[in-house]
Amino acid sequence: MKILGAGLSGLIAAHVYPNAEVFEAGPQSQNTHRAVLRFRTAAVGDAVGVEFRSVRVNKGIWSEGGYVSPDIRLANFYSQKVAGGRLLDRSIWKIDPVERFIAPENFIERMIEQVKGRVHWSSPVNSVEELGVGAPVISTLPLPVLAKICSSEHLLKEERFGHSRIQVRRFRVPDADVFQSVYFPSPETAVYRASITKDLLIVESIQDSPVKSDLEEVFRAFGLGVGELAEIDPVQLQRYGKIIPVNEHVRRNFIQSITRNFGIYSVGRFAVWKNLLLDDTLNDLAVVKRLINSDAYSQNLINGEMK
Repeated sequence: MKILGAGLSGLIAAHVYPNAEVFEAGPQSQNTHRAVLRFRTAAVGDAVGVEFRSVRVNKGIWSEGGYVSPDIRLANFYSQKVAGGRLLDRSIWKIDPVERFIAPENFIERMIEQVKGRVHWSSPVNSVEELGVGAPVISTLPLPVLAKICSSEHLLKEERFGHSRIQVRRFRVPDADVFQSVYFPSPETAVYRASITKDLLIVESIQDSPVKSDLEEVFRAFGLGVGELAEIDPVQLQRYGKIIPVNEHVRRNFIQSITRNFGIYSVGRFAVWKNLLLDDTLNDLAVVKRLINSDAYSQNLINGEMK
């Protein structure tokens, strides 16, 4: 088994397949996911042997200097901000408190340590021929990247795989142990969400880093004094932060064609180009196991279970 990509989905796959070799195009130093990591269950933590904390997360929407209830105008503002100008239903409608499982801050580092020796850093795969024949392959690479490797761009027709990069800034909040998220739908600020996870404030912005006034607004929303928080590391950039949905028929047809023609199974939100939770990765990996061990007729039936 070969796994393409050593991001979150690739590292989870490496734990599910303990004998798999992982190939990552970039260096280990770039694997620094710093956005919010929350899960609906503890299943991912159990699968990789890392304990998650069960918490209650409170949410709110901050607009024009105060907290407000969700409405159509704010939801559309938020969608346009995070979905490339499109109007789609987003999570801003759901602000009731929820139970979630929180990964530790060093989650990625711990997963990397547990699979060290099997991850080949700075090892890009440039063509399907490099993968060889025989053993199946799991790809967590962005779908258009895999299309280029397989010389299968024609299957994507004229779809545009739009995405917005995310910039993340992190601050330490003294004497805090809370779990909160605030949405910022206003088009006047680059910030779209900020969260406190225990004592770590994570500010997520679309495209550009938030200016000083944006950060001051975030601090006010949390009732924190302006200027009293220290930034704990440099600004982090996630190139494929928010993906723009594409035609569902084209998307599914490509994924199934790549599996049928090359024995490559796509897992993870960027690999299937759909906004999924990391919890869904485990489900899809279970489906992949069944696909690998099934005949052609059964594969057509099982494929429908993939997210």
